[in-house]
Amino acid sequence: MNKIMWTMATALFVLCISSAYADEMNEVSLSDGLQWISQVDSPTNVVASNGRFENQVRLQWDPVNKATGYSVFRARNMAGPYVPISPVLKTPTYDDATADIGKYYWYKIVAWKYIFFSKASEPADGWAALFMPSGDESSVQLLMRVIMDIPHFKRIRAFASAVQLTLPVPVNADEFIPSGEEIFSYVQKVCETPHRRIGSPEAKIAEEYIIGEMEEILGTANVLVEEVDCDVYKADSWKLELEKDGVVSDFPAFYTVNTGIVYEEKPNGGFVAGEMVWAGEGTPEEFDKLGNIHGKVVVAQCTFPKFPVGLVQMLYDDGYYTSDPTGSFNLLSSQDLTFVRSNFPAEYTEENNPNSVYWLASDGGAAGLVLVLKDHPFDINTHWGPYAGKMKSMPCMYVSHYKNDEIKALAQAGGQATLTITGSLEKGVGRNICGILPGKSEETIIVSTHHDSAFKGATEDGTGVGMVLAMAQTWAQVPLEQREKTLLFIATTGHFYGGKGSRAFAHKHAEDLLKHAVLDINLEHLGARNYVDDGQGNGEFDGEQALSIVFVNEDYNAIATASRMMQEIQPERTLMIPSTLLGPVPPGEAGHYHMYTGVDFIHWIGQPYYLLTADDTLDKVDVSQLYPLAKGVSSMIGTYMKLNE
Repeated sequence: MNKIMWTMATALFVLCISSAYADEMNEVSLSDGLQWISQVDSPTNVVASNGRFENQVRLQWDPVNKATGYSVFRARNMAGPYVPISPVLKTPTYDDATADIGKYYWYKIVAWKYIFFSKASEPADGWAALFMPSGDESSVQLLMRVIMDIPHFKRIRAFASAVQLTLPVPVNADEFIPSGEEIFSYVQKVCETPHRRIGSPEAKIAEEYIIGEMEEILGTANVLVEEVDCDVYKADSWKLELEKDGVVSDFPAFYTVNTGIVYEEKPNGGFVAGEMVWAGEGTPEEFDKLGNIHGKVVVAQCTFPKFPVGLVQMLYDDGYYTSDPTGSFNLLSSQDLTFVRSNFPAEYTEENNPNSVYWLASDGGAAGLVLVLKDHPFDINTHWGPYAGKMKSMPCMYVSHYKNDEIKALAQAGGQATLTITGSLEKGVGRNICGILPGKSEETIIVSTHHDSAFKGATEDGTGVGMVLAMAQTWAQVPLEQREKTLLFIATTGHFYGGKGSRAFAHKHAEDLLKHAVLDINLEHLGARNYVDDGQGNGEFDGEQALSIVFVNEDYNAIATASRMMQEIQPERTLMIPSTLLGPVPPGEAGHYHMYTGVDFIHWIGQPYYLLTADDTLDKVDVSQLYPLAKGVSSMIGTYMKLNE
């Protein structure tokens, strides 16, 4: 009898898998007959934890009346296939301890009533822990992931295209959108100081301005200001001195943030000196060849990954949507990701990356490190990163790749180098700023950016702040009866501190302000002009907008809404692609909100080469593009205002 029951159960499990595989387009499954006879209700309100647990995903759902058990099915893609991962459960909860960090999972639940079972529930996505791209994935690995993902991507795009046909006509707020010149005036005011580094007096000036504008637009009672603790790293002076033929001279260089000044050991920094050694691209293999580096100054190249824009566009068949009205994209189009250092990644945990050129040098006992910004466009050394807020004792400095041959020769000849970084490290605070515009329901649309910057930061993120303030000004004038949803306008601190501000905000408000969030429209580096290297180290405007990417997570409404917007406004050189292309979450604030609250997002981010450098000045903003871009953002807000009314 046991064998017969086991065989029966196995067969029914196969039928159950068929149910779980059933397409979102409501295909009829083989098990419909049994489901109809038994009338077992499908589980509802399935919730999977979104990054709340380090090593597991917690699933919960509403109990099903008269159900005798439940089974959990899991997939790596929303469209399946789904496979069983649990025994038959007696309670409506399950901890998936087999979930790997850095991966999304989709779950469906089936209810049992003896030998009968329900249709599978609606899918719910969850994850144990996510992380931002570190740059340690090669172009070949990236392309392999893209190729493997193509069938799934095309299926999702087809579903989203069908949803786009059903989107409501958006609430039209065009008459209230400020002009491009008005939006640019916000940018100018935010960028009045040389930088807006977290906890600095300069950052406080910008914060006060943003708070004042928010209060004027939304009312003081509707503006929330919260402090975020941080260590304030400040380099007052820095110098790289090299010896050649017995003569010591200054060599053009810029300090690497958060190095050379640490509490107790070096509270005011200092200098180190030693014989130089050349470590090439700073790989573990190259360090092995160097042998003993104790007390020496390592000179190596800091590498940046290349994003094959044209190839990805071709493989993804223009992605969710490609807007290129000037026809500048071709198969050979590519972009150096100058915000990602392949061999010196940002580290968001206490663990040190064993392949980081910094730790290879530091753990080997090197006195200091000098990094050549290999293939970084322009004759420039003012690179800001990595900026995870992790203080590091060994001093490090950047030099331009135009100086590569000169410093390489000196290092290979065993010349002497002295690195000096002096300044201070003290406790401080940055401020998150959130404007609240109540709607008719608790459902919430977030419009977000960050306000801190390494330098002048006209596009990073002056234009982001300008766009958020413009949306606050726009929608505050829309009558309440047309605002079905509440709006949050958020400008966080600490982007250049590992995203600390947005992470803190997401953690603190996951169960109140963000509890009913349906979408985050995150805006960074918009309206940025495209500057290219003229071959002499100078930046030259090529008449185009800088490459922009719209990352959208796997939500049909978000994909459909962003696609329609792009079709309508046709922004220059803009590629709309899956959010997981560069890693589990894209770089920027949207990733932090999503990691800790699960909110769907449309993350619109420009990629100019001068990000993270002193060249990000006001002349880089294309004022003529600000109004059209604001119109597109407002259209997406207007669409979500009328979704699911």
